[in-house]
Amino acid sequence: MIKTGIAGADTPMAGELIRILVNHPDIDLRAAFAPGHAGRKVSSIHHGLTGELDLEFSESMDPENLDVVFIDAHSEVADRFRTPGSPWSDLRVIDMSHCPSLDFEAIDMQYGLPEINRRRLVKESNRVVVPRSIADAALVSLAPLASHLLLNAPVHISVECPADIITEEKIEMARREIAHCLRRLQSSFESEVTVSATPSPSDRELHLAIEIKCGVDLDEIMRLYEETYADHSFTFATLRPMPTLEVAGTNKCLIGLTSPEPGLLRIDTVTDCRMRGGAGTAVHVLNLLFGLTERTGLALKTNAFLRPGDTLPAAGEQIKDSHVGQ
Repeated sequence: MIKTGIAGADTPMAGELIRILVNHPDIDLRAAFAPGHAGRKVSSIHHGLTGELDLEFSESMDPENLDVVFIDAHSEVADRFRTPGSPWSDLRVIDMSHCPSLDFEAIDMQYGLPEINRRRLVKESNRVVVPRSIADAALVSLAPLASHLLLNAPVHISVECPADIITEEKIEMARREIAHCLRRLQSSFESEVTVSATPSPSDRELHLAIEIKCGVDLDEIMRLYEETYADHSFTFATLRPMPTLEVAGTNKCLIGLTSPEPGLLRIDTVTDCRMRGGAGTAVHVLNLLFGLTERTGLALKTNAFLRPGDTLPAAGEQIKDSHVGQ
């Protein structure tokens, strides 16, 4: 069993993480560091855990008794685990805090997006930073194009997602993260990356839209995406945009590819932003770090369904319940 602790265990994202970990067959959740709630049951803060978990919040955490620590806080304790050269050389650290000041390259952390960095996560990593939700969706949407040198124009990304992740600061941090990673995937890419965002009425749904000039036939583009993600467990491309209900509560990323006119590629991507770039990605990273099957603990099926009379969009249609990119 993997002995696990969480620094910043009282945050909403930590709650999402705990609800996954209690059903993960290889996890022994031993420590939930949240000194402001020390002595209280974790289930008293995070709903859905009554009868599932008896663990109490703690005011300290002993790394000697742990195999992995998840970070979702900006505390002195969390900073100890982030600092390079810590005395716990075998301790895995997964930082999902999206700290604005965190420069993952400067502090020698791997970028935790499995779709583009899986090999390093499996073979070279003890310390990982989880991408922001917008960056996760954008990079998975664009990586097949970048890896085939097909990004040759400015990239504008339109996002509709919960208001708490689209503050001006968070949008700019996501934009920089996307631009940095795209240039690492395609060294010749020098165009501008911009991001515009609209708040969603949902607390979980993220819909990302990109329209980009591309002279390659849509069927060939689809083939590139299918080849890129053929051996990945959570990312799937389709020839129609998908509604966000298809991903709610799961770690899936669904990429809809259409061509509104010759020479123009439209990408509509949907994810659950509390999972992708959050708790789901963090557990996905854990599975890779410890040599587990990627879907371990994450074989989740959405519990949100279409209303009676609703239908999925046909190939070539836009998503009618969203105004992103319209």
